[in-house]
Amino acid sequence: MRHHHVCLVVTDLEQAIVLWRDVMGFELRARAETPDGELPGPKVFVHRALLDDIFKVKDAHTKVALLTSPDGARVELLEPINPAVQPRHEGSEGYGFAGIQEVAFEVDDIDALFARVKQAGYAMQTDYVWPCADIGRSFLFHDGDRSLIQIWQENPSAGPSLW
Repeated sequence: MRHHHVCLVVTDLEQAIVLWRDVMGFELRARAETPDGELPGPKVFVHRALLDDIFKVKDAHTKVALLTSPDGARVELLEPINPAVQPRHEGSEGYGFAGIQEVAFEVDDIDALFARVKQAGYAMQTDYVWPCADIGRSFLFHDGDRSLIQIWQENPSAGPSLW
């Protein structure tokens, strides 16, 4: 099995694109609204009945953007219109709750990305890049919807990775 992509549900697609494209360096590959057809077909990604079935509401509607990093990481940004997306309640993020609590990406220059993220005004989990034993360095930050994003840089001189 191989990792394909991560989907982040967002309250403001345009704001999320700014983070992933302008700060994180991903390329915006596609954007669309779904459903993009009434019936299945060779050019239809998500037809009306399928989206209604997936979202469990009548007349489901979304805006979506697909982005790819230069190294091939893929992110789907999804802004539900119907049903209306609900923002995460403050305090509901973090490690005290079950489920996926962070997405992580590996970079070659963690200090440069840390500076860009901090300068862009995102909420930092710590105000510094921290070491993880001698295997690498990391930092965490929250996007505009309080999703936790971890950035990691491997220490190439540490030997084989634990991962």
